[in-house]
Amino acid sequence: MTSRTSLPDYGDAELIALIVNLDLSSTIGADPPRTPPRVSPSAPTQLHTFPSSASRHVRAQQTIYQFESPSGSGYTSDWSSAGFATQAVPNGRVRAVQQGRSKKKNGGKKAAYTVFCGLRCGVFNTWAETRPLVTAIPNSIFKGYTTRSEAQAAFDYATARGWTRVANHSVASGIPQLPRPINMEDTINALNNDTDFDGKWYIVYRGITPGVYRSHLESQLNTVGVPGALHESILGLSNAMEKYTKAIWRGETASAAPPPYHDVFS
Repeated sequence: MTSRTSLPDYGDAELIALIVNLDLSSTIGADPPRTPPRVSPSAPTQLHTFPSSASRHVRAQQTIYQFESPSGSGYTSDWSSAGFATQAVPNGRVRAVQQGRSKKKNGGKKAAYTVFCGLRCGVFNTWAETRPLVTAIPNSIFKGYTTRSEAQAAFDYATARGWTRVANHSVASGIPQLPRPINMEDTINALNNDTDFDGKWYIVYRGITPGVYRSHLESQLNTVGVPGALHESILGLSNAMEKYTKAIWRGETASAAPPPYHDVFS
């Protein structure tokens, strides 16, 4: 059951031991505000990860979030609950404890980088090439991929839909039409898409248009520049749809007004 009092300042070892013995079925967390408060944009809260041995109570690689905000405090395994209660909320705090160890470090070495919005758009082989194109660019969007083919496929997918844009150091750039989430009744078409993606689906809980998206870029276009934007990625369409549907039931989704620069090309 969620506690309404301030959390003790546990050490990492004590916190992990506490999490392992939690009954996750009772850790939904505090009821988040239905409408995000109007506050100045702020940097996302840093999530610190503490690996530990897997437990029979917690699935390997599951992340448990410890959060505290004016609306309440507690633990939850859902980022939508922890994020909605703390992101862009004054005095909101969250940190994560991850159970188990990943054999794959940082998603593997990046073979190529795709710049969707920057001084130049395209696919680049190294971070050294990519960095000057996106650093200090307002709302630049880019992503590293483990294979060149994935990076190229993502860029082709974006350019075919008019979702790439050259920007500069002083003015953020918009796009003609924002991407829309997949239709819940038409998921088969999304699965049959022959474009080479990284296997992940992207959930926007709080953004311009909440929903499940096929690509990293689509979720970013609906969240970059939005105060308190909330999103995550997950493997498997069914998993993504399930998490998003549960977030709707709990009132943890919210639409946000587009940043001013989106009006430039609309």
